[in-house]
Amino acid sequence: MKISKLDHISISTDCLEETKRFYCDLLGMEEGFRPQLKTTGYWLYAGEDALIHLVERGSGDPNGETTPRDKADSNDMIESGMDDHIAMSVEDSSGLVQYMKDNDVAYWDRLLADRGLYQVFIRDPNGVILELNDYAPALDKIDPMVVQGKN
Repeated sequence: MKISKLDHISISTDCLEETKRFYCDLLGMEEGFRPQLKTTGYWLYAGEDALIHLVERGSGDPNGETTPRDKADSNDMIESGMDDHIAMSVEDSSGLVQYMKDNDVAYWDRLLADRGLYQVFIRDPNGVILELNDYAPALDKIDPMVVQGKN
């Protein structure tokens, strides 16, 4: 796998509208397309790029709860707002997933079919979520846990 660039940052927030206004008014960002997700939020764009993803804290959990970072593991990454995270664009994600399977590394993945985007989520030793985005996945080599959007 090869990292090609920093993709975006994600901020979970209890003040979604205020945070959106802050970034749009101060930095001139604009609200834009956001795939159909289980959480509530906005993707804020600078030109063609969605650089900041805002997620309303707890909006993906039916009880409105989030898992504290020090108690979280890969099993809680199934759209619970995902905490703050770092996203990177990658190539050859199927090789990474095979490595994680071979070495019992916990991860969660999904295919956003309406964007042609394959995402792999893992936690670093500090509990920070890494979102690895492959915009040209080898569809014949992946078997995502979740497929969202239209094929």
